[in-house]
Amino acid sequence: MTQTQTDDSQRSVEGSSGDTLPQSQRNACGSSGNCVEQAQNDSKQAANGLVIEKEKPSDQPSQPSKPESSGKKPRIPKLVRIVGAIALLAGVGYGVYRLFFYHPEPNGLFFSGRIEGHETDVSAKIGGKIASVAVREGDDVQPGQLLVRLDDADLQAQLQGAIANVRQAQERLERYRQQLPILQAQLQQAALTTEQSTQESQGRVAEAENTLAADRADLVQAQANLKLALVRQQRYRKLFTQGAVSADSRDEYDNSAATAQAQVNSARQKVLSAEGLLTQARSTLRNTPIRTAAALQIQKQIIQARTDVGVYQQAVRDAQATQAQIQANLNYLTIKSPMSGNVITRDAEPGEVIAAGAPLLTLVSLDRLYLRGFVPEGQIGKVRLGERSLVYLDSFPDRPLEATVTRVDPKASFTPENIYFKKDRVTQVFGVEVTLKNSQGMAKQGMPADGRILIPEASQIHSSALLPSAIGFLTP
Repeated sequence: MTQTQTDDSQRSVEGSSGDTLPQSQRNACGSSGNCVEQAQNDSKQAANGLVIEKEKPSDQPSQPSKPESSGKKPRIPKLVRIVGAIALLAGVGYGVYRLFFYHPEPNGLFFSGRIEGHETDVSAKIGGKIASVAVREGDDVQPGQLLVRLDDADLQAQLQGAIANVRQAQERLERYRQQLPILQAQLQQAALTTEQSTQESQGRVAEAENTLAADRADLVQAQANLKLALVRQQRYRKLFTQGAVSADSRDEYDNSAATAQAQVNSARQKVLSAEGLLTQARSTLRNTPIRTAAALQIQKQIIQARTDVGVYQQAVRDAQATQAQIQANLNYLTIKSPMSGNVITRDAEPGEVIAAGAPLLTLVSLDRLYLRGFVPEGQIGKVRLGERSLVYLDSFPDRPLEATVTRVDPKASFTPENIYFKKDRVTQVFGVEVTLKNSQGMAKQGMPADGRILIPEASQIHSSALLPSAIGFLTP
């Protein structure tokens, strides 16, 4: 503050001191100037105090005023009390929520659907009249348990006729089988009478073959000698031409070659003669079946008897096959459960006449129950076949059942096939099936249930996790 400002303040105080004096003081002072002078002094002191207070540096902290009485406690501001109460109530409410109401959901992909099962229609392989039905809807059945029985009166009569046909065919077969040993004995006797002539013919053939073999060996030897003689003849002719040998030597080897040629011709004639004798011996051997006509006739009878045996063997097999077919049809009249499950529909009653293949009962397998639901198109890419899943039933929400993803539909549902806008694509869903590993008797077909596919990389942010952070800001 400048000196000019201080002087102006003093003048302002001095100028106003006479005006601000109360009326009672004016009357007491009267016409004397003492009162006026005293008032002016007081005004100057007040002005000087004001000036001194304004000239104090602003960075010096002001001294706190001492409490009038040390026995009184400081009062807490109202805003602080409100914030503290709010924080206290929030903390108590969060504790109650976490203790009684908060149930954190584990990570995973959630969906809802219904429990379904693989259904099997039980039918009759042949038609007939229903005699009895042993089960009703809702009954549990085991493999091999009797379900339906058809009337078997007609098939029993057919079975008796088939048994009689089998017996008759077997008797005929036995009669022809007994003829075979007799015919075989006759054939053996005829064979003994022709054995001697057969051996004689075989001896002649063997002698002729040996003679032929010897003559052929002689022919080969003669041909070898002729070849050697011709070579020597040729050699000595060249030597004679050259004057190395005499004419007698040449003539000697010419004579040797001619002699060797004659021996070859003679050996050939012997071979031809031996071949003729062998042919004649063999012809006598071929005449044996003519001399054994009786034996041949017996052989034909044996062949015919064997043929008849084969025919009646086939007749027996046909009769037995007919009997087996009728017996199988009788077995088909008793319809048993092919699996363990539960009866969900009963379409036949006793006394009805049904056709072959007509459904009588419908069973659902309790060992292969599955939850079918739908997953949004935006999350279907996280689902893989074989992933572990949990199924929650409304009746047992705290006892999840183990399951496995076994099917993901290849196409989306609930929307048209061709979608070109993003806002429409997000409404598509894909069907998903998770098969229960063990229903433990709690899951039934048609029950609503919730499923959770455990995806390891999935992370979900729960809204309840934000409440502790909010309370952290309120608490000091």
